[in-house]
Amino acid sequence: MQDDWTEEFYNEINPEKRLEILKKNTPDQKTGTDLFRDRLWVARYGKRKPKNDAFVKCLMEMKYVAEGGAIDIGGARKKQAINVITELCLFEADKRSVEEQDILVNEIKNAFLKFIDVSRNGRGFTSIVFGMGQLSDESVTKKIAEQISAIAFTAPHMLHMDKEFALLQKAALIAFRQEYPNREHFLKK
Repeated sequence: MQDDWTEEFYNEINPEKRLEILKKNTPDQKTGTDLFRDRLWVARYGKRKPKNDAFVKCLMEMKYVAEGGAIDIGGARKKQAINVITELCLFEADKRSVEEQDILVNEIKNAFLKFIDVSRNGRGFTSIVFGMGQLSDESVTKKIAEQISAIAFTAPHMLHMDKEFALLQKAALIAFRQEYPNREHFLKK
């Protein structure tokens, strides 16, 4: 069961606001889940003030892996996917407690929400040609669905790593369903 503040925390995409929520709601005596949440925070944003988002970077790397095609000369894409697994703390995630798996899914879901927001609000993403004309909401939804499909499903399928990326796939579905209810049919699973 999630605490009241965690829903707000995992739906907030601004890192500074997320840090405020986290600090305000972290007790002095930290439990194992508090320590795991802190570990994920450091993995995602680093130890200092949040600047770069390593989890969104990992999503972009998976997009690159998917766009590279099925031939993986020298295993470079597989190595890149293994690096993503490590950076997203997905390595042996199935051996973690259910509570830690839920925290991990929610953190990755938040990264997908950030990815969707950046994509949806980016002029280069939503414009038709040379910044002139705008795509319809339906077209933007389809384009985002294509990218999420590539990140969460195409790349893991192509590399035969669905088990390793199972929690990422779950997080992608939750984020997409949250932002685009009744549009899941656009995803290619």
